[in-house]
Amino acid sequence: MATIKGPLDFTGSFGNMRCYDDPSTGKRILGKKGGFTKKQFETLDSLQPTRENVNEFIASSIWASVFYAGLSDLKHLMHSHCYNNVTSAGKHILRQDVTSLKGFRKIEASKDLQAIAQIDFNKSYPFRNIIRDNYVINFSSDKKTATLSIPGFVPATDVWWFAKFLAVRFYLVIAQTSDMAWNPLNKKYEPVVPDLEVLSCKVVSEWMYNNSIPVDVSLPVSLDDPAFTIPGTAVVVAMGVEFALSAINGQPYALPHSGSMAIVKCYAE
Repeated sequence: MATIKGPLDFTGSFGNMRCYDDPSTGKRILGKKGGFTKKQFETLDSLQPTRENVNEFIASSIWASVFYAGLSDLKHLMHSHCYNNVTSAGKHILRQDVTSLKGFRKIEASKDLQAIAQIDFNKSYPFRNIIRDNYVINFSSDKKTATLSIPGFVPATDVWWFAKFLAVRFYLVIAQTSDMAWNPLNKKYEPVVPDLEVLSCKVVSEWMYNNSIPVDVSLPVSLDDPAFTIPGTAVVVAMGVEFALSAINGQPYALPHSGSMAIVKCYAE
């Protein structure tokens, strides 16, 4: 595969060559078509390991897509390539299944919360470098509400950004994620509990101006219904920090990617 640098300008297929634009790099990529036919891929014994790997890669991609969708309210605080890290976490969790046949292993996220918590969503501005580790997350006994607490938060000293900022605010998202398993009837991977990603809830704090006046932050966010009603699920609490460098019509204004986010707590039954 090569990157086009010359005057040749096309996308799509041309003979045995194909060309496409990579949105993450802004470059045009040129590659050669080829490979096995669909029938060969599905029937050749020599390709059995490849089929297993492809099937499990699809599982990781599906899980990552659903998981990522549940955190969509924080996309503007994520790095453009963080989806790859979510997929990698899915692969890691899948490899912990030592009982299922290879090619059909489960992604049991509810049993590996550490893998979820360690996903890096912002390589350029890691969350741990943005905010002092003096925040507390609590999850209510009714399994519905997560609360962010920061007693005596001081905007001028408790958060950092690469440029001078006017104001800062917090996001808190509570989401649910499902384990992923092979469905032999439909012959595909499916969430154990479907459509959890649409149940995510978000709350955003007021803007706090960059000064040395302490503020007691208390930010609750609640699910409509209690979590863990069906086994095979986990609750994820994600926190975002957003910076406004200027104001429009007297109100702080933040450009996209002016901040960072991370998963700060995970819970399972």
